[in-house]
Amino acid sequence: MSLRCRACAIVALLLLAACQGMPQRASPEEGAADPVAAPVPVIAPAPASEPKPVPERFLPVEPSLPTTGAEVLAQLRERLIEAPCGDSPQVRLWQRRYAGSPQRFAGQIEAILPWLALTLAELDRYRLPGEFALLPIAESWYRADARGAGDHVGLWQIGRSTAAYLELPITRHYDGRMDALASTDAALDYLARLHNRFGEWQIAAAAYNAGPQRVARLLERDPEPQESSGTGTPSGLPAGTVDYLARTRALACLLGAPERHGLELPDDTGFDPLVSVTLPPGQSTLALIAADRGIAPQRLASLNPAFRGGFIAPDAPRTLLVPQSLSDRFDGFELPHAPTPALPPEPLAGEYTVRRGDTLGAIAQRHGVRLQTLFQLNGLNARSILRPGQRLRLAP
Repeated sequence: MSLRCRACAIVALLLLAACQGMPQRASPEEGAADPVAAPVPVIAPAPASEPKPVPERFLPVEPSLPTTGAEVLAQLRERLIEAPCGDSPQVRLWQRRYAGSPQRFAGQIEAILPWLALTLAELDRYRLPGEFALLPIAESWYRADARGAGDHVGLWQIGRSTAAYLELPITRHYDGRMDALASTDAALDYLARLHNRFGEWQIAAAAYNAGPQRVARLLERDPEPQESSGTGTPSGLPAGTVDYLARTRALACLLGAPERHGLELPDDTGFDPLVSVTLPPGQSTLALIAADRGIAPQRLASLNPAFRGGFIAPDAPRTLLVPQSLSDRFDGFELPHAPTPALPPEPLAGEYTVRRGDTLGAIAQRHGVRLQTLFQLNGLNARSILRPGQRLRLAP
């Protein structure tokens, strides 16, 4: 063989060795055979073995209900997703208002600890920021029986149209907006949808307060909200909504970093957590249940204002909110029967029933009626005195 042929043969052998050592690419067509791929040796699977035990510290632990202020406030701080204090003048204004009387503020927080703990537990189910647990403070200070303007009621100040959208039942005997558990679940479900839609908690909270369609229109005009307002929301929001967000951020600051304002919060305060119990079938009243179970009637009524007049109709929800220390009294009991109470007739469309604290001017503004029209329809004048239960016509 000539020297030239021998060199060619050596080069060919080197190239073949290099090709066999390179990893093979997957075929561009799934399932197609690679004609040059070397056969892959089949490796027998290792014999099955018992799974390794998981260390105890990694096993899921059943969450325990917090029973002190320190535990609740620590849970809240862990869930806040923003730096607690901002530089907005409006936020600072509300910080001064809330913290202007430190003892009163600490007392207000102490009073709502069971409700705050309840809401934080629900937040975890929806994986929402801790800031949303502050909305009921801005809305109602966690009063389940709170009544606001325009027939907005409950912890979350939900109106009738929103309640219908959220499928919260409102009947003559039951108002789901005043049910702390049902309204919190509905409100957080709604906020979760708003949070998924808008991506930021401030904008979701603004949409909850001002309406999602209004916020969506403002975002189309101002797609990159500025933080100069301290709310991270688009310009053009109603003043009440901007104020609402400022209150929420001020609360996040005071509860998230109380030391900045010299606040002593109720860390050492112990409380009885709130839990739900299931009622057996039938109809009864809260007063009869309280007497039967040895509970203070006013305590049970204050926790469950959704049952109008304290009456529990046969078709009403079967969940009752009680202190945890009393929950075992509801194991296997029978519902004491009560007759159906006689209720006043429902107001007709275009009518309004006066409540304590109402004024003619506020009623007219709330329902979009001119004050003079309200006077004429009801034979009233500026000196007329309103009485709770009085019926007013709102339209001819």
